[in-house]
Amino acid sequence: MSDVRPFRALRYSAAPGPRLAGPYDVISEAERARLVAEPENIVHLTLPPGPEGARDYTAAADLLDHWRREGVLVRDAQEQLYLLEERTSDGRVRRGFLGLLRLADYGAGQVLPHEHTMAGPKRDRLLLTRAVRANLEPLFFLYEDRDAKLDPVLEQGRGGELLAQATGPDGTELALFSIAAPDAIAAVRTFLAERPVIIADGHHRYETMLAYRDECRAGGPEGDGAHEFVLAYLVNAFDPGSEIRAIHRVLDGAVADPAAVLAGAGFACRPLEPDADGDALVARLARETAAAHAFVFLQRDGPPLLATRARVARLAVEVLHDELLPGLGGELRFDSQPQRLLDEVRAGVAALGILLHPIAPADLFRVVRAGARLPKKSTFFAPKIPSGLVIREL
Repeated sequence: MSDVRPFRALRYSAAPGPRLAGPYDVISEAERARLVAEPENIVHLTLPPGPEGARDYTAAADLLDHWRREGVLVRDAQEQLYLLEERTSDGRVRRGFLGLLRLADYGAGQVLPHEHTMAGPKRDRLLLTRAVRANLEPLFFLYEDRDAKLDPVLEQGRGGELLAQATGPDGTELALFSIAAPDAIAAVRTFLAERPVIIADGHHRYETMLAYRDECRAGGPEGDGAHEFVLAYLVNAFDPGSEIRAIHRVLDGAVADPAAVLAGAGFACRPLEPDADGDALVARLARETAAAHAFVFLQRDGPPLLATRARVARLAVEVLHDELLPGLGGELRFDSQPQRLLDEVRAGVAALGILLHPIAPADLFRVVRAGARLPKKSTFFAPKIPSGLVIREL
């Protein structure tokens, strides 16, 4: 199903560490201001000056051309896949590989989305892509390899040429290796040719590339043109180093009594220790999720509530959005940090907090393969893929 190809990346000729940045959509204005102090940081290309939809896209294109002419960026001599090994501060090791993935419309079943998108970011990224004619950032995809059949290829790749080492923006230690052996590339391509992939991070950029592809086709036939592929980072969702975190819900403003709303939806509620910290509440929640849909509700004027109901086929985040949030009211926002959310509720900044358990990879594949799209901010994949290790020219 998935068509993956080797390619010749454009890479920094100098040490990449100071030149890396996080994905464009997680960089705050303050973080951007810090990053642009480095004159060769990738953020000069991924987030050129100006507001979304009206950035100086021409400046980004001119700078990219300048960097190529001056040797700041140099294209690799041979086509290859790129093994990326990431070592996080908590001791996890995640291995994946960078290559070109053939673009496919969602209905074809080759590339599966799991979230909805918005028009604004897609227009912004399309204007940038038209200007720079490059994929400046890899999109993050998950494939299914429960039996670790590709692990020997990844291990073999680690014995290849070490192309770059760096510390990422979030402190993750990064090592980039060449996978150039024809047998290794063939093994990867053969394995993925039988499987779809799920978009983990990059839905807006993927749909941007579909639009760009259609523009470039201009009514012509499909082929192997550069516009038919996107720069992809592919990771086994079932690798021990992979992590899907929860993104928790916050309600501001006037909110209904959560106990009454939960009872009306068939949830049983139990009060938890009033002085428990965020980690303890998340651990308590985790113990309930094997046999039940469970949430922890953080109340401003009462102890945390553990809410449980018998598990059904739908995911807990779907149940929350469809059955509970409409009755609770308030204004919804999101927070990935349980303790920060708990502190906001206790300080009276937030009206109500709702802690969720992360979605398991098997459940994600089951639901997405059935054609469902989850509520936005249902997943947080960690670590984020840094921008600037490899660029792909169109």
